[in-house]
Amino acid sequence: MAHPKHRQVRERFGRRCGYCGVAEADAAGELTVDHYRPRSAGGDDADTNLVYACIRCNLYKGDFFPTEDDLAHGRRLLHPVEDNPTLHLREDAGTGELVPLTETGRFHIVVLHLNRPELVTYRIRRRLADLVLLKQSLLEAENRQLRALLAAQESCLEAFRRILGLPPSGSP
Repeated sequence: MAHPKHRQVRERFGRRCGYCGVAEADAAGELTVDHYRPRSAGGDDADTNLVYACIRCNLYKGDFFPTEDDLAHGRRLLHPVEDNPTLHLREDAGTGELVPLTETGRFHIVVLHLNRPELVTYRIRRRLADLVLLKQSLLEAENRQLRALLAAQESCLEAFRRILGLPPSGSP
């Protein structure tokens, strides 16, 4: 049975997993609602505690919630809304793997298995798709520039034809 706030959480996270970023379209279906702080650790259904999560991330996370000792050693999961992940990890554009920048980032990557082969492949494909779109945009801009240059050259040619007393191009 879906969580009562499933639709709200789904829209808040843009139909993507709050932990790994996989979209519903790539997961071939709706994702789940996870309690960042599990109910077993006193979590509730507050909007800030609900995360849209893929089944894998939800399973890997399970009922984990850090103890005081965990927190003292940086062992916690990044909160998808409250934490800035770029302070803790980065994506290696060449390999598609996430690289930890902090102990918290390392722990987050390990617990959620964020460098599992399927996610690395997903990131590489997403990067490739982004590069294809960028290339298309650059080619379209270049095409517009070339059309403008061609139009200017045609205009100059017509001006030269008038100066030389020749009929306009395309005239019989």
